[in-house]
Amino acid sequence: DPAAINRLAPYLDALAGGPQPWTTLKWIARSRGYETVVELATGARAISHRALDDVDRGMTTSFLRAALVSHGVLERRGEQTARLDRAARAALPQLPPGEDRAQIRAFATWQLQHDLARRERRGQTTRASARSSVSYLRAAVKLALWAHERDLTLERLRQEDLDRWLSEGSAATVMIHPFLKWAHRGGLIAPLTAARPIVKQHARPLDDDTRLAYVRRLLTDDDLDLRDRVAGCLVLLYAQPVSRLLMLTTDHVTTSRDRVAIRLGNTPLELPEPLGALTATLVRERPGRATTATGGTAPQWLFQGMRVGTPLDETHFRRRLKRLAIAPLSARTAAQTNLAALLPPTIVADLIGVSPSAASNWYQLAGGEWNRYAAQTIGRHSRHAR
Repeated sequence: DPAAINRLAPYLDALAGGPQPWTTLKWIARSRGYETVVELATGARAISHRALDDVDRGMTTSFLRAALVSHGVLERRGEQTARLDRAARAALPQLPPGEDRAQIRAFATWQLQHDLARRERRGQTTRASARSSVSYLRAAVKLALWAHERDLTLERLRQEDLDRWLSEGSAATVMIHPFLKWAHRGGLIAPLTAARPIVKQHARPLDDDTRLAYVRRLLTDDDLDLRDRVAGCLVLLYAQPVSRLLMLTTDHVTTSRDRVAIRLGNTPLELPEPLGALTATLVRERPGRATTATGGTAPQWLFQGMRVGTPLDETHFRRRLKRLAIAPLSARTAAQTNLAALLPPTIVADLIGVSPSAASNWYQLAGGEWNRYAAQTIGRHSRHAR
């Protein structure tokens, strides 16, 4: 189809001019993504996001979509919002037509999708954002299905009904709170309460000797992946969540002749050596990708994933750190305690991108609760020694 080939031209040109022709030929011979390219080029499949949503060829479709966006063949869209939209189209037909399905559709559209799209436009989402929104939607659908099996509607649900559903222990029950709050605010259901899921914010911190031993290894072991070395240091030294690290781009790093700084909060943070040099190298030497037709206008993620235009997957990145014996939550807790003991809360908040209230909480923990915990631990060891 000449029109389709003309539209695909930027991608096809990059494919033909790739720096590793044998990689491209191997991809053509083995990847099911090439089948999709042929369908697009012949007009058998429309060149659109919706058409690619209907392709069932696994991750090859995700790689191809990212490359088409990078080269301007497809417009950039909010992939987190699109994922939620696909989940809604799959989940809502489970409910019979009627008031409850209409309510949950409104919840998905005007609460979940609207909020997710707003945060995605502002760059405030993480890789887990859509997953959480999908869980909220599925919880609402499961509650409605449970009610219908008992000849109830959402409007007729009472607290004892909700308590019974919660007591049955479905994995969805801990995610129902957002729907209950939204539906009651709109006058759609009675005021019902469910316990919020407990989010673990702290873990027993690494002791300083262990934390600094990990840092030394990351700074000196050249056999480790550079992304793991830099990310591990940012977790161990500056209490950065993995989800936030994956949102960093190369624009967050500034280099000059004698200093390297990274913007984690409002004020750029100057990195000590050799961490500064490692970070500057990571910016210059982008890791190879498993996809073809690289380049284009994709964001330059600091922790680039294998798919063009996307950072490393959060779950995969956590596994990489754990293989180095770094448990992110324990490492962050130790770094928080150390920072809070060294700097005033306002400076900590400004440098590493946390709220002033969070920094104040760290300060109180470092000076109070953590010290009491340490004293109690030492006391227990002393008694055992005697």
